[in-house]
This record gives sequence, C-alpha cells and structure tokens, in this order.
Amino acid sequence: MLENLINYTNLIALAVILSGGVVRGYTGFGSGLVMVPILAILWGPVDAIVVVLSLGLFSTLQMAYPAFKLVNWRDAGPIVFCAIFVSPIGTYLLLTIDPFITKKVIAAIVLFFTIISLIGWSYKGPRGLIPSFIAGSISAIINGVAAVGGPAFVLYLMSLPERAEVQRANMAIITGAMGTSILTYILIGGDVPSINLYRIGILALPHIIAVWIGIKLFGVIPSDRFKDIILWLLVIIVSGILLA
Repeated sequence: MLENLINYTNLIALAVILSGGVVRGYTGFGSGLVMVPILAILWGPVDAIVVVLSLGLFSTLQMAYPAFKLVNWRDAGPIVFCAIFVSPIGTYLLLTIDPFITKKVIAAIVLFFTIISLIGWSYKGPRGLIPSFIAGSISAIINGVAAVGGPAFVLYLMSLPERAEVQRANMAIITGAMGTSILTYILIGGDVPSINLYRIGILALPHIIAVWIGIKLFGVIPSDRFKDIILWLLVIIVSGILLA
C-alpha cells in the first residue's frame, strides 16, 4: 500500500497541489492554471479538472467569508452569474473535444494580452454590467473547456481602479462560483472514475494548508506589488501550458 502511495507520479502531483494552493491563497485565483496542465498529463484532462475543482471547494470555504466583506458586486456579480449559467457550454466542449489543443490556443491568447498589460496596456473601456458579463462569459466557457478561464476575468478586473484587497476578494468569489458550477455540470454530464475520490481524500489536507500559507503571504507581500505579481504569474503559467 505504501509503495502505491509513494511514487514519482504522486510526489509530482503533491508538489503541484501545494504550489496551486499557495497561489490560490495569495491571489484568490490561479490554482487551476497552475495545477491542471501538469495533472492532465499525469491523470488525463477530465480527471485532473475534477480533482482540481473539488479541492477548490475547500479553498472557497477558506476564503469566502473574508472575501464577501470586500467584494465589489457591481463588477463581480455579472461574472458570477456567467459562472453559473454560461459554464455548461464550456463543460459540454470539455466532454466532447480534445482539450489539449484548446488549452494551447487559449494559453497563446492569454499570453498575448498579459504581455500587453505588462508593457503598460490596460482596459480603458466602460465598467459595469455589459463589460463584466462579456468577461464572465468568455471566462466561463474557457474554464469549462480547460479550467484556465481565470485570465479573461482577471485581466479585466486588474484594469479597474480598485484596491488590491478588493480585487483579490472579487477573484476569490468568482473563482469559487466558477469552479463549483463547472464541477457540478461535469458530475451531471460525465462518468467520473471513483479513483478521483481517493485522490481528493489524500490531497485535501495538504491543499488546505497550502492555501492557508498563501493567505498569510498576502499579508506580508506589499499590496502595491500585487498587480505585477499576478501578471508575471500569468506569463509563467501560460508559457508552461504552451510548452507542455
């Protein structure tokens, strides 16, 4: 039994889960971006997304209460709506097309817009119901297909004039709603192997601890560096997806 637990595949998975947890705790999003590309290689895309989204439920419980006190519903509300009602489109595509090709196309688009943001471009258009709905719809579909939908709404939110604490709260609430919705639709629409319950049970506690560490790091790393950290994180992650 011990030999089945301690092997290279599981050790790599544990390292990925820990890294994703720290990122989620610090940024409020990004665990799927960190974990899915590598776990999909180890387990297959659907199983990887199921495990990541299931672990994300624990992250949501850890972060939801403080985030609710700070979230700006004017910007986050329409995106949450899309997370619930538009995600089935992406989930259908996940279960019917090859997600690896889709993931690389998405990563290339995200990398392009992230680099533009790093060199000084930011969204200057209107904010409110329609822009948030568009960003949310794009994110929900992408997240349903490949669990890398965060950049679409993150690039929109990061361009808005909000404090880092509010931006992080918005991301935490949206990510929790999006992950929960997609997991629900996958469980309804697909045959999920029972081995994923075993993986979730083994990895839940390490992931919870990693999220807690990320939450504490947010109080240590200066908030004025938050945007730069987020954008460089996106560059690293999507470059890894393209090279995987």
